[in-house]
Amino acid sequence: MSGLKWDRSVDVLVVGTGNGGLTAAVCNYEMGSKNVLVIDAANEVGGTSASSGGGIWIPCSHYSKEVGAQDSLDEAQEYLKYSLEGEDVPQELVDSYLENGPKMLRFLHDRTPVRYESLEHYPDYYSTLPGAKHGHRSLEPAPFMASELGKDFRNLRYTHHMMRLFGLIHFTQVEAQILTVQLPGWWKVALRLVWDYVTDIPWRLKTSISRRLACGSAGVARLYLAVKQRGIPVELETRLIELISDGGEVVGAMLEKNGKQERVQATKAVI
Repeated sequence: MSGLKWDRSVDVLVVGTGNGGLTAAVCNYEMGSKNVLVIDAANEVGGTSASSGGGIWIPCSHYSKEVGAQDSLDEAQEYLKYSLEGEDVPQELVDSYLENGPKMLRFLHDRTPVRYESLEHYPDYYSTLPGAKHGHRSLEPAPFMASELGKDFRNLRYTHHMMRLFGLIHFTQVEAQILTVQLPGWWKVALRLVWDYVTDIPWRLKTSISRRLACGSAGVARLYLAVKQRGIPVELETRLIELISDGGEVVGAMLEKNGKQERVQATKAVI
């Protein structure tokens, strides 16, 4: 390994631009690793995180506490005990998830543009199990204006077309419920979405997709902005070929872009 020549060196190499990858990039930067590189084999940022509904399940977040939701980690622990019965999930991972999930959200809220909204009427999937709650454990990304990304908004993968009115206008999970079930006032919600879209002439000159993002693409866009604010490079259409190890320890990776391969040293980690 001492004779291996590197084409370049970074502290941390992050593979993938979904929620996990972008969060890892931002957190490593915030905790001292300033030389971070993010790559993705696709030509868009976001992966399946962006095309998804963007919802996350984190009990006892500061978002739920701010709206007065009654919950506890003990109740969440009981719910997972029954809902994960028969699954091979180490208890220490369950404990770590419940303890650190709220801390992660607080960390991102305090240091980045990442924002979520607690879903009052989104119940736990197995709502009859002990410890289950009928709301405020699931959250969705707060809507985000794509224009905040500057010209890089064109790099973003959008939420699935089923979560866009006419395939063009993004709507949140809350708005989706109102529209699909036609709850009282649904037509006002639809009219507002269409009106905001039609009257946003400057944005219509740039793209047919609404400026206001929601669901998965809003969550990824907020993380993408946090990455851009820190000057962390994101290289698209760059594929991980293989990890490079030394004595069982990963020390870098072989990458490929435009048919050209390069060895990238990662002095601290490959994620």
